[in-house]
Amino acid sequence: MTNTAATLTQAIGAHQNGRLQEAMRLYQQVLHAEPRNVDALRLMGLALSSIGRQAEAIACYDRALAIQPSLAIAHRGRGMALMQLGKAQEALASFNTAVRLAPNDEVSLNSMGVILLSLGQAAMALASFDRALALQPNDPTASHNRGLALMSLARYDEARQSFERTLQLAPGSVPTLMWRGKCYLEMGRPAEALASLQQACTLAPGDFAANFQLGITLARLNRKDEAVAAFSAAIAGNARSAEAFNNRGAVLVRQFRPADAIADFRRAIELNPGYADAYVNYGNTLKGLGQYSAALQQLDHALTLKPGDLTARWSKALIQLSRGNFAEGWPLYESRLELEPARQLQRNYNRPRWTGAEPLNGRSLLVHAEQGLGDTLQFARYIRPLEDLGARVVFEVQPVLMQLLRSLPTQATLIARGDPVPDTDFHTPLLSLPLALQTRLDTIPGGAPYLSVDTQAEQTWRERLTALPGRKIGILWHGNPEAEQISALQARSYPLAAAAPLAQLSGVTLVSLQKGPGAEQRRQVDFADRVVQLTDPQHMGAAELATETAPLLKCLDLVITADTALAHLAGALGVRVWLVLQSVPDWRWLVDRSDSPWYPSMRLFRQRTAGNWVEVFEDIAGVIATTRDF
Repeated sequence: MTNTAATLTQAIGAHQNGRLQEAMRLYQQVLHAEPRNVDALRLMGLALSSIGRQAEAIACYDRALAIQPSLAIAHRGRGMALMQLGKAQEALASFNTAVRLAPNDEVSLNSMGVILLSLGQAAMALASFDRALALQPNDPTASHNRGLALMSLARYDEARQSFERTLQLAPGSVPTLMWRGKCYLEMGRPAEALASLQQACTLAPGDFAANFQLGITLARLNRKDEAVAAFSAAIAGNARSAEAFNNRGAVLVRQFRPADAIADFRRAIELNPGYADAYVNYGNTLKGLGQYSAALQQLDHALTLKPGDLTARWSKALIQLSRGNFAEGWPLYESRLELEPARQLQRNYNRPRWTGAEPLNGRSLLVHAEQGLGDTLQFARYIRPLEDLGARVVFEVQPVLMQLLRSLPTQATLIARGDPVPDTDFHTPLLSLPLALQTRLDTIPGGAPYLSVDTQAEQTWRERLTALPGRKIGILWHGNPEAEQISALQARSYPLAAAAPLAQLSGVTLVSLQKGPGAEQRRQVDFADRVVQLTDPQHMGAAELATETAPLLKCLDLVITADTALAHLAGALGVRVWLVLQSVPDWRWLVDRSDSPWYPSMRLFRQRTAGNWVEVFEDIAGVIATTRDF
């Protein structure tokens, strides 16, 4: 063996044992003696790359390839160094050459796939990973990467199978456990996602990605306290993650901790001034505090960064409508149709959308309800103005409202959602009519009452109520829990216990109007004997609404209700109704008003302090006690 060959052997031994400085010194000795020694050049490049000196490594590989262009392993090493420098396209070219020269180079195939995936070419990446796995079926790295490619292609069940295979090969792989959790979440299997992510966090308590994804999963499961803890753990692992601060802030909002949430959103923006989502969340939190001008500033900033952001447009719409700025609010309100879940509910009506510009005289128009029961009751008033424009209207509504809405004073054809839809010239979502008709505060149509009840049913209830002493006040305290997942309706219900001041009034009989969830509270308050139950709280449906609830409302002296569909029903019937509202309520009740332009018979009572319902009912009780004619 020559001295140069012996030195090279010694260098390789030092390299393999991790003594890189010694190895590089010996490689230099070889190259001093033999400048064209390809093996020394290639191995010197590998050593330099391993200590982060990528540019020098590439220079070594280039020298080797100038001498031996067909050296596949040098092309691979050059590609690895270029990957580290973020030069994806150049790295991809090197790996392609390596694979062309050595088709069974599994390492280059896998690296090619990683680059292709980073470039958004998931299908090509998948093909590369599949080739690598055909050569090395038990390679956990290629198996994991194959799962990532399948995730990018939204082929979630196949991705799950790849991650499961990876975990058979490498049971303690925290990244794979984390990605399997993400995959389960995409598949709508949050419980299994949670188990996988918890396992990852147990193995690596300080892992940022695992804790971050765990926080997302817990938030999806509405386990808010645990989600905050998981995001806090993620922040402990990476205090410069704007995404972690933003996500923790979003959960803090749902915990009704706006001050803490604002601090997180501000920090997210400090870390990433171009983070549009953080500005949106910041603006929405300010909106929830009633700080509308400050909220608009944040939302406008978000829209400068991301002009088409639907959430920002939607939030601006709610603010402008809340302030009575209908001219600005209604166009922005159209963004609701592109947001989930409304977008999923959109149907293809195979007819033009009516915008308000097209003449309606002699034309037919399908108007379809699109939101909750209260929205349909509130905006049903728009059918008559359409007929005044000469339209023949087909009004599609929720089946439960069919019987009640037959009393609407129109010639419209009423159909239930799910029934066959007749051919019409145009269609429009119900809540787009205020925009089409250019509604302003002083031009809201359909002065109440615009609904009526069966006279015989009303007379029956009137006779029945006569037997009760004093003034009869109907109360409803709890809305639909599913609807209250919507941010604008969170905290709209009040606990019946907060209405205790009403039970202390003399000359009053309280009548429960509560149906379904929340009805059990009547048995739990210490003034249960003061709240009369005249109806079956579990009896609900179209017939009950039209022949029981509506005529009962007409016979009461007063209705006091949370912000639910019953408030709209009472208002549409022209019943005297007092609506109790959280400190920052839904947009339709406007700002700082005690009356409603939508319902002349309605009076609004607002929280002065967020979350304090007792003071609202103390105010109401004071008015009742001092006013004979409400």
